[in-house]
Order: sequence, then C-alpha cells, then structure tokens
Amino acid sequence: MRSLLQTLPILLACSAGMCGMRGQAQNITGYRYWFNDNAADITVVDLGAAPVYDTEFVLNSSTLAPGHHLATIQMRDADGLWSAPWSQHFVQRGTTVNGIEYWFDDDVAGTTTTSVTPGAAPLITTPLDAGDLPVGFHTVTLRTVDGQGVRSVPYTVHFTRNGGAVTGYEYWVDDAVADRVSMNIGPASTVDLIAALPVSTAEGEHLFTIRFRDAEEGWSVPLSSTFSFVVGIDEVPGLSNYLLFPNPVSDQLALRLEAAGARDVQVSILDATGRTVQQLGTWHVLGTTHRSWDTGSLARGSYLLSVEAEGRSMRIPFIKQ
Repeated sequence: MRSLLQTLPILLACSAGMCGMRGQAQNITGYRYWFNDNAADITVVDLGAAPVYDTEFVLNSSTLAPGHHLATIQMRDADGLWSAPWSQHFVQRGTTVNGIEYWFDDDVAGTTTTSVTPGAAPLITTPLDAGDLPVGFHTVTLRTVDGQGVRSVPYTVHFTRNGGAVTGYEYWVDDAVADRVSMNIGPASTVDLIAALPVSTAEGEHLFTIRFRDAEEGWSVPLSSTFSFVVGIDEVPGLSNYLLFPNPVSDQLALRLEAAGARDVQVSILDATGRTVQQLGTWHVLGTTHRSWDTGSLARGSYLLSVEAEGRSMRIPFIKQ
C-alpha cells in the first residue's frame, strides 16, 4: 500500500503469497476490498485466473474524506474461497496542488496564501513577497494546499534578504581588511578589477577578497580567490609585475603585466615537462595591460604560462582544477 494517496485510485502491490493463499493447485480469480472496517460496502473485482499475481491492484478511494484511513483486501480462488484479510493504513489526499501557503521567520500568524497553476507539479505564479523584511538572514516556510484543502508537511529553507541593486563594492588583498578599497558603482556599470587591482610588491601567492553593497547598505558574503604575483624584471627586458589571476583556475585565466614599451609577445601554455600544450597566440602589450584566455579544455594538473619576446621568456606556474 502506498503511504501517500490522493483521490486517484489506491495502489496495492500483492501476490498470492502476500495475501495468505498457500494452495498450489488453485488459481486467483479476483479480489475484494473495503475501507475503515466497513465490510458492508465491499467492492469486488474479477481477475483472469492465474496461480500468482505480482502486480498493483487498484482500490478506488475517491469518495473518502481527506485524512487517515484503513484499506482491507482479500483474494479469491477458483473455488470461491477468500484468503485471510490483509489491511494497511494510508492517507487520503487531493489530486492537485491548488495553492501554497508561506510565512517568514516562524511567524505562522503572518501566513500568506499565493496562487499557483493547479497540478501535481504546480507552478508558482506570484513571487514570495519579502519586501517588509529587514536586510539580513531569514527563513521561509512553505506548504502546499491540495484540491481537498489538505496541507502538506511544512518545508523550511534559509535565505538572505538583500537591498536591491548593487551600488558599491570593497576589496582587500590577503588579510589586510583595514586597507580595503571601497568604491561606488552604478546599476549598469562594470568594473575591471584585474586592471585596477593594487598588489603587494612581495612575490608569491596572494588572496583577493571582494564583497558587494546593495541599495539598502547590505553587504554580500565575501568572495575570495588566490592569484600569483611575480616582479620578473630580468626574465624578459621591459616586462615586469606579472599578475596571474586566478590561480588555481577553472575556465578563464587572466594575466596582467607592465610593458615599458610597445611590443608583441608570444603566449603559450606548457605542461610540467615544458612541452607546449596550447598556443595562445600573439599579444600586443604597452603599459599596464591584461588579457584572459579560455582554459576549459585543459585537464586538471600543473602547468606553466609562458610569455616570450626577443628570445627571452617568463614562465609562471599555475594549477588547473
């Protein structure tokens, strides 16, 4: 017996052994069932004669009220004898979800009912209105209401109420939160953080962290990524201050450098043995400039980004994750 039943027929998986019939020479020719010990209201269903039935039998419960019920079934053999009764509890529910109720932060008294497109898999047609909540962390609890007015078990999730459009951001390098840089930004603006990012002159791996501010002064969760910084003055004359971001990389790898004069450089990716695995082409550089490349096709592992000019090269290690 399925435990979640609606006004659709009740489904009961049964075989001769399950229902208590042990006679080896007899065929099953039918079954009968009733609900809630009301044996006076029996429904009889005939079956094609067979020694065993391993299938789902349909019990029509559409006239029952919503709630808990008891179904009882017996199997009939070819001599007209009935097996021992077999009973199972079930819950009668509606066929469709007709509405959704929700409330915030355990405030059940403030429950709101919203409309849905009725069906077994309803589509919410009205957004959940969290406009009166303060900025910050909250919970929302939802439950469905079916065609017979039966409510589902409540389901609760956490969410963050933000304050609308992004109006600013701030970022810092490593753990220097006190030295963070704060900037404003318009709703349709974009910021090139790789071009503007100030870095420490210390070579090595560093951590970049950024968070965003909304129109109601709420802040997002900080997002962090590591990058590599190499001064590299001697490797390729005229080029210095290489910033490789992010490292490790998933899809897009960016490189920023400073060029004392205009020149063309050849960029490629080498594996750990120094073998070229991807040619990235020619890059014209002048002043502080940056560019990014797609690394999505690279297998996971360790690589070198090679920048070559006039027979000299700078190789910066990175990891593809």
